[in-house]
Amino acid sequence: MKTVVADFVIIGSGLAGSVAAYALSKFGDVLLLSKEPSTKSNSFAAQGGIAAAVGLDDAPELHQLDTLLAGGDLCDPKVVSQVTARAPEIVRWLAELGVPFDCTPSGVWKLGLEGAHSRKRILHAGGDATGRRIMETMRKAVEAIPNVVRIPRVRILSLLENSNAEVMGARGWVLNDGKEPHRFFARRATILATGGAGQLFLRTTNPTGTTGDGIALGYRAGARLRNLEFVQFHPTALDVDGARGFLISEAVRGAGGVIVDENQRRIMADYPRLDLEPRDVVSRVIYTEMEKGKTIYLDGRSIQDFSLKFPTIDQVCRTLGFDPAVDLLPVSPAAHFMMGGIHTDLSGQTSVPGLYATGEVACTGLHGANRLASNSLLECAVMGHALAESLHRAGDERSLFHDEACAAVRDGEEADLAEDVLIDVQEILWKTAGMVREQKTMEQGLHALRALAEEHGMSFAVETATLILQSALSRKESRGAHYRSDYPRVDGMLNGVDTEISQNRIDRVRSF
Repeated sequence: MKTVVADFVIIGSGLAGSVAAYALSKFGDVLLLSKEPSTKSNSFAAQGGIAAAVGLDDAPELHQLDTLLAGGDLCDPKVVSQVTARAPEIVRWLAELGVPFDCTPSGVWKLGLEGAHSRKRILHAGGDATGRRIMETMRKAVEAIPNVVRIPRVRILSLLENSNAEVMGARGWVLNDGKEPHRFFARRATILATGGAGQLFLRTTNPTGTTGDGIALGYRAGARLRNLEFVQFHPTALDVDGARGFLISEAVRGAGGVIVDENQRRIMADYPRLDLEPRDVVSRVIYTEMEKGKTIYLDGRSIQDFSLKFPTIDQVCRTLGFDPAVDLLPVSPAAHFMMGGIHTDLSGQTSVPGLYATGEVACTGLHGANRLASNSLLECAVMGHALAESLHRAGDERSLFHDEACAAVRDGEEADLAEDVLIDVQEILWKTAGMVREQKTMEQGLHALRALAEEHGMSFAVETATLILQSALSRKESRGAHYRSDYPRVDGMLNGVDTEISQNRIDRVRSF
């Protein structure tokens, strides 16, 4: 079995993993492993932008308030304060690194408006290609660092633990590199940056690799998970054969786009923020209309210079035979983002020694029950730096890798996922853990997942899907992205109370 050793082993090369690699490279050698190319990450696909209070009429405190309001009394105020306060610094760092944020003719950053934001504070790059431009810049920056080694196409099988239950690396297959798995040992820290679990749902905006691997890896290592019931559904994904799940950015509605039915009736007309209500609200309205048999569209025909403002969306739509300047675009909600994940502190530390998590796989408390638009790229960048700063302060005194520890390593469980099993998981979660949930159907979903596990084994996908349903069943209220028709109201007694799962145990934990 081949062995590779580094100070830091990072699993995942999206924005969270890339920023962590860049920042940690100042303090040691870094191994950056990826299941898929960075071009297939959620970060690369992000259209909406990155939020920061850099406008003259804005302030981090206002950004903080908007985040807290969107989060449905479940955000951790300390985390929200730290992330929003660092946002201006982070976008300036990205700009200095070379990210070409869109500017006015006078050279001032253009700022856009998105749902549930009280100010224009969304920075874009290349119109609707923000994630792509940021990731292209980060990839170049990371590739220029000699002590960061990238290994692509790695399928992680398990985390490595010593006899003290400390995580000290991972084991996995490197595709096209022999018949034996590799062991990747971390002297100082193993960092999960594997993204979310959108591909566990039948309709999703997420790329193919987002099957919840990191959540299952952390759970099997003993890490505490929080708030997995909160899955955000983006309201406007294309509902067209050949591009189902392609995201139509919230920025389109920020620029004047509206959601209509087949009679061109505005379905959000009775809501205070109209089409810019929080995503959970808009998604449920669309879902309710679709359940009545209606077809729902996004109407962007009033937007001047649509093709210049949203070149990526325009190109995809035209390829499918739609001209956004002339045609209504058929849309449907789709699984988009996991607010829950592996619980971490402000430095990315999990409950397991040696194991850190950052980005969408982590649950920091920033997003609460519903993520504010364009806070995801921000979280990746802020927390990547915070993680590196914390590990630097900790120094080398907690080196996990030495001869005795190496001898004591025990592998976790292996996992395999057949394509037909994934399709079954997607159909189960879409039907039982979608935008509207209730006890009987969720119990049926759990039963179906257990049957899959008995027949095919407990793959990462089946395990993560099971954990999502268990969390959703345990929260007997509706809050943010978690809506139960049998418990349709918020339970005030659960304000600030997280759902925590660890080793077959579900608890209620007050987060602040």
